[in-house]
Amino acid sequence: MQVPALTRSSVESTHERILTAARQIFALKGPHGTTTREIADLAGVNEATLFRHFGNKRALLDAMKEFFCQGREARLHALYASLSGDLKTDLLTIARSTVEGMQQNIDLMRVALLEEAVDPEAARVPWRVPNMARDYLIRFLARAVASGALQGNPEVLARFFMGMFFAYIMGRQFWRTSLFERDDQAVTTFVDLFLNGARGA
Repeated sequence: MQVPALTRSSVESTHERILTAARQIFALKGPHGTTTREIADLAGVNEATLFRHFGNKRALLDAMKEFFCQGREARLHALYASLSGDLKTDLLTIARSTVEGMQQNIDLMRVALLEEAVDPEAARVPWRVPNMARDYLIRFLARAVASGALQGNPEVLARFFMGMFFAYIMGRQFWRTSLFERDDQAVTTFVDLFLNGARGA
């Protein structure tokens, strides 16, 4: 019986299936607690196929991070190009996008945190997107400061703004509870705090 040749689509499907399995296992067990056998089993392939695609576990981890981080800068550019010009409205839009992005990629954030404890240099890729998001936000806030709509150091303001949402998302993971029933309540509350502070009149 003749064995059918693998098509490009089937090879790409196998490649992506391995990457998706790697993302799940690495997030669950950490890069150093994960075996290639576990990833291969979840992907429905044997280890020889995994090694044929990626060579070794380190290369697979790097490929997984690159694969799932691609296209994010284009989405950031589109987000900021779509803003209305009204400061509060735009901050709410940025905040909703920030929360959504963190939720979608909390497993990659977990992988980066686990990896950073052992090899900070290797953990740079998953943080590349948050760093790009911070840079976009700094430029946005710098314009608001220049116009007089805000005051302060734009970089400090950006770190504070993003830090609120990072603490919200990660805190929900650690404490398994939330002060808000819906994410939009958190977004509105944090944007109000950012713009108006917590001090009473």
